[in-house]
Order: sequence, then C-alpha cells, then structure tokens
Amino acid sequence: MNVEFKEKADTKEEKKKIIVPDVKEKEEKKEFVHLLDEDQVEVKKLAADDIEDAVKVMRKCSFEVTENEVGKIIEYGMSFGCYVNRMLVGVGLGWPANFDPEKKIITSRNYNAIYLEDPAVLLMYEGRGIRRILLKEREKAASSKNFSYAIAYLYEDLPKGSIVEYIKEAGSQLEKLYLSEGYEFFKTERGVLAVKRL
Repeated sequence: MNVEFKEKADTKEEKKKIIVPDVKEKEEKKEFVHLLDEDQVEVKKLAADDIEDAVKVMRKCSFEVTENEVGKIIEYGMSFGCYVNRMLVGVGLGWPANFDPEKKIITSRNYNAIYLEDPAVLLMYEGRGIRRILLKEREKAASSKNFSYAIAYLYEDLPKGSIVEYIKEAGSQLEKLYLSEGYEFFKTERGVLAVKRL
C-alpha cells in the first residue's frame, strides 16, 4: 500500500522557555528540615491506661511481653513513653532493684537502683533521639527516689578484650548511648552489666 504524505512532520524548533531561579530563593530552599525534633516529642510517665499501647509497641519491636507483665512494671512509676502526634512511638520500662557495687550483682534487698529494660522504639523513629530521651527520663525518676545507680544488662555473651573498645567498634545504638552517657561496663556471670552512678 502506497501512502503519500502531503505535509512533512512539524520540523519547527520548539521554543523552550527557560526560567532561571533567583539565587537567593535557591539558597533559602536548601535549608535542612529536621524530621523529628526533641521539641516535637512528648514524654509521659506510663500509667495503667497506657498498658495496651505499650505492649503493642513492644511486640512490634520483637519483645515477648504480656499486658500483665508490663502492667506490674508500670505500677512502679518508673516507666516512660515517647509520643509523636499523640501516638506512642517508644517505651522505656524501668523498675527498682538493688545493686551491690562491690560484687557487681543485683540482689533483692533494699532498692538503690533502677533497672533499665531495653527501650522499644518503632522502626520509623529509630535514630532520632528517642532512646536518649527515655534513658534521661528514667534516670531522673531514679534520682527523684534517691536511687544511687542506673543499671542494665546488655548481653549474655562476654566479648574478648575491652568491653568499651568492643562497643566503640561493633556496639549497638543503645550500647553506644550508654557509653556516651558515662556508664561503666562490667563482665559478670550473667553477661555485660552497664552501671551509672546517679
């Protein structure tokens, strides 16, 4: 089939309008916006009506907990939650304990320390200072009760060599947080114990 075209395809050059942005306007747009500022985070002492939400956050962070367990811990009044836009995004449980500084063990006598459970922080809010906020709030709660120590077990396996060097090289965010906040680390029968004098 022979088809003849009477007109050539449009070969005119299209005029393009180029808009050069004002340099000042461009510089203003470069300003970095923080996705989450500590001012946007509301910290609240957890209460009985927060148990269900706290358990949900902890389970999303792979904690195997029950509402009954979390409820008993919250009753001590040393557990906190971080909220963003009224949504619970981080949970830091704490409860009273007795730390023997000579033997580096936790006993069941008179309370002189707060035991810090690993904080549960939703993945979307990781790396944004939630752990530090929860740590500071629990330390303040312990200080208000005249406790002398904040303690936490990090892991059961004992690293070879210096614990501090191991944490600097291969530690988790939480371990590095404890290191930056002045915690000392001790090898014990139950694993590595992080201790801070309050």
